[in-house]
Amino acid sequence: MKLKGLSPRLYNITFNTHTVSGIVISFALYVIFFAGAFTLFKEEFYRWENPAARQRLSEQVDYDKVLKAIKKKTPRFDLAEDITIVTASEERPIVNIYGHLTVPKGKPEEHYYVTYYPSSNEFSQEEKTTIGETLYRLHFFDQIPFLGRYLSGFVALFFAFAVVTGLMIHWQNILTKFHGFSLKGSLKNLWTSAHTVFGLLGLPFQLMYAITGAYYMLSFLVLLPVVMVFYGGDQEKAISEIVAERAMAVSESSPFASQHLSINGLLEKVKTQNPELELHYLRIKHYDRQDGILSASLKNSRTFAGDGSISLRLADGKVISDLLPGKRTYAQSVLFGISRLHFATFGGMVLKTIYFLLAMFTCFVIISGVLLWKEARNKKSYTEKQRRFHHRVTMWYLAISFGLFPATAVLFSAELLVPDLESHVFVVRTAFFVSWLLLTIAGLFFKNESGITRFYLLIGGLLSIFVPFANGFATGDWIFMTWPKGLYHLALTDTFWMITGVVSLLLAVSSKKVKKAGKKASVVAVTGS
Repeated sequence: MKLKGLSPRLYNITFNTHTVSGIVISFALYVIFFAGAFTLFKEEFYRWENPAARQRLSEQVDYDKVLKAIKKKTPRFDLAEDITIVTASEERPIVNIYGHLTVPKGKPEEHYYVTYYPSSNEFSQEEKTTIGETLYRLHFFDQIPFLGRYLSGFVALFFAFAVVTGLMIHWQNILTKFHGFSLKGSLKNLWTSAHTVFGLLGLPFQLMYAITGAYYMLSFLVLLPVVMVFYGGDQEKAISEIVAERAMAVSESSPFASQHLSINGLLEKVKTQNPELELHYLRIKHYDRQDGILSASLKNSRTFAGDGSISLRLADGKVISDLLPGKRTYAQSVLFGISRLHFATFGGMVLKTIYFLLAMFTCFVIISGVLLWKEARNKKSYTEKQRRFHHRVTMWYLAISFGLFPATAVLFSAELLVPDLESHVFVVRTAFFVSWLLLTIAGLFFKNESGITRFYLLIGGLLSIFVPFANGFATGDWIFMTWPKGLYHLALTDTFWMITGVVSLLLAVSSKKVKKAGKKASVVAVTGS
């Protein structure tokens, strides 16, 4: 069955722009999807990377008591300024508090951050872990000063263009492509079939990520015209329309409050009325003043439109803004909907796993596209110098992309093996990026694609298998002990790395056997002739 396709001239233009846009962003796009796949489980990894958080929440956190303890410990902690509290959850049984310190008039503001561990009733201002944060920031190149986020945004934009042009190219034969898929024939035919079929299978997912990723990183290009046209350039008015709880008005002249309703009491009332919602984070304005406001962000992780918020007066519990699920405006729903769609926060572990597999699927599509580009130019119409250049570019792309796999295993192991010192995060991040660099350089010594692939499968498999052992040696929580303890996220993380390691080693060994069998068949054929 054939559908109406492009004219020959338009087909050639579209094909060339698809190829150029794809090859330019390929390794950057691979890094975004590979790191982003692990970022999906950032919350689930937290207890694995932070042994101090391997405790269950035995009792409800008293937020008033926590704020008073911080004020006593740090007298400069400003209770009148905005305070954000990321509440404890099963995945992360800790509380993060963000606020400000009092400063003399005319001085720049000073931010304050502290982590509260309910199980030990301790506070810490040190950033103790970095796996989730490092991979999260890597997936939008935040480690590159000033330009990283914008670079990732434009990569996403070009990716959207590559996805659309790819669909246009194959639209005419979109059905027959699947029927004609074969692993036989030349390398060019193999990579063409793999790139086309797998690319079309993952197309909705890839297009979604291209659009939402570009929106996040280039939102200033999207929102600036909206603010200028619809809000007359009034940024505060735009924020109050979209994120109402961040624009609650308070008076600087409001007197101090001798007492107010407890935060836990107000939250319990909201929870009783909305039992299906889970508390996500709190925003508090003028905590120690009479016009103090408590804003609670809640979510239902089982539904797509499950985000919402409610704001109440601390003095009397009066509701001043109710934007719980079903009560948001269209503009307010879109912003949070994009977030839930991008980070898969509405379908539990099942949806995150599907997203993870589709992200790995996309990594394969990217690599097959690079190999297809190289094989399409490995012919006599190109000079020897041009063919060598295409080969070198391919090997560079493969080394950078494939080196990220074993480097990620190094990151996990280093998190637990590096001593808990003041420079812990710096040392772990350095180990990750330096190992990635060294592994990339090592890959450049290989002369062909099969050799470099086997190398990274082998080294990645060994380092992956070592990750559960690193956890056991460093913390004593061996994989066979975490299941009975109910530490399921720890057990699943160790199991994932063990399975990944075994599969990688099997692929490395089997690919070597296939190569030897191919060589033997060639020798027999030559001898027989």
